[in-house]
Amino acid sequence: HQWGTQGCTAVHDRDDTLGAPVNENGGGVYALEWDPENKAIKSWVFSSIHDVPQNLIDTIDTAGLKDSSKQVMPDPHSWGTPYAFFAIGEGTGCSADHFKNMHIVFNLAFCGNVSGNRFTRECPAVAKKFNVTNKEGINDPVWTCNAYIESDPEALDEAYWKIRGVYVYERESRKPKKV
Repeated sequence: HQWGTQGCTAVHDRDDTLGAPVNENGGGVYALEWDPENKAIKSWVFSSIHDVPQNLIDTIDTAGLKDSSKQVMPDPHSWGTPYAFFAIGEGTGCSADHFKNMHIVFNLAFCGNVSGNRFTRECPAVAKKFNVTNKEGINDPVWTCNAYIESDPEALDEAYWKIRGVYVYERESRKPKKV
């Protein structure tokens, strides 16, 4: 469980970065750059396959080549403005030592982001229908989310990720590793 004050949430005015809009466009590409030298974590969302920058297409297409001289390395500077930008490191208010032993997580976020604790804000009509309160009589967004999921689990049969590949690049080695 994660509380509302933990972690980071990117809020953007685009409505085509998740779910049905991405599926209707034939999928998308998500990229993240963790750059401690420049004190930033940046992410990009290309929700239409037609919006993916050529450098990123070439990087993905050549990642599996045995001849490393023919592999194209990612160049995030050519990808345009990031979807999200998080300043990290000394002088930013977000210590770089929070970012170590990282894991890649694919999250379906059935009830909105941050483990459902925003469910009542992000899906108010559905949340009202399944309202669950705690001992103090206050709406509990996580329990309300659970009640929603338990009410009709078959409705989530089509909730899944279809992943073509996951590629991790490190500046030191400059070699892609498919994981």
